[in-house]
Amino acid sequence: MDYKKILSYLSSPRWWWSWFMIIIGCALLAAGYVLFISPYNIVPGGVYGAGIVLHNIFPDIQVGTFGYMFDIVLLILAFIAFGPRFGSKTVVAAMLTPGLMNLFTRLAYPNEEAMRSLDPSQLLGGILDMSDHLMLTTIVGAVVLGVGVGLVVKEQATTGGTDIVAMMLQKYCKMTFSSGVLIADSVVVLAGLLVIGFGIAGGEAQG
Repeated sequence: MDYKKILSYLSSPRWWWSWFMIIIGCALLAAGYVLFISPYNIVPGGVYGAGIVLHNIFPDIQVGTFGYMFDIVLLILAFIAFGPRFGSKTVVAAMLTPGLMNLFTRLAYPNEEAMRSLDPSQLLGGILDMSDHLMLTTIVGAVVLGVGVGLVVKEQATTGGTDIVAMMLQKYCKMTFSSGVLIADSVVVLAGLLVIGFGIAGGEAQG
């Protein structure tokens, strides 16, 4: 182990700033989902979009927990497929975001029943209920998510998820990365249409 290299990192303000920005980015991403996306069953794609879909079917399991389920499997597959290409920043971001989502969900809702239903009328005591302004909450949520992801990516990390799926499609199916992201996210959005839009989920779980 190169202790001098480790000490040089720890003594570097830029190193600390990079991790700080990743944490802020993950927190913004988690807050965007908890406050503006999940309560209104907006499915933007990605593993957390898939988590929103699955929460409608299994309301006892939170969106962030589904994020863990997907991300852990995808990170393992990524290490198998690409080797140690994914650095510590990506691993931390992929594990931190769903944990923050679960924490923020617990803080934002008054009880377990509200957490199961993700009822926006009980979100932060009802002061952030935007049920009558779905276009606005979609725009605000998209901006918050975009800023969060941007901060993480700026520090040469990703939050895992469908980026990994796209990379694997690029490697094994010879398609472009952007096409892989489009396919992966489209599957999630279509699943949301079937489960939420067509009412396959149980009524108790729907927001």
